[in-house]
Amino acid sequence: MPKVLETPKELANRIGLPVTNIRYLIREEMLEHVFTAPGKRNPKIPKGSWEKYVSQFSVKAQADGRFIDEA
Repeated sequence: MPKVLETPKELANRIGLPVTNIRYLIREEMLEHVFTAPGKRNPKIPKGSWEKYVSQFSVKAQADGRFIDEA
């Protein structure tokens, strides 16, 4: 059975970012997560949250070098 939740460290290893960056995104509530312990401890990230974050915060570059916001 595939895992539905992953730890910040597991996500960081999967996508190649430092775990501190993942924890920052959690702290700033930019990345979907759930806490599995009282007191906002032990965050877990649902599968697909990183892909949703990337699509939500991506901007598209135009051919002339300017950026346009897709939102």
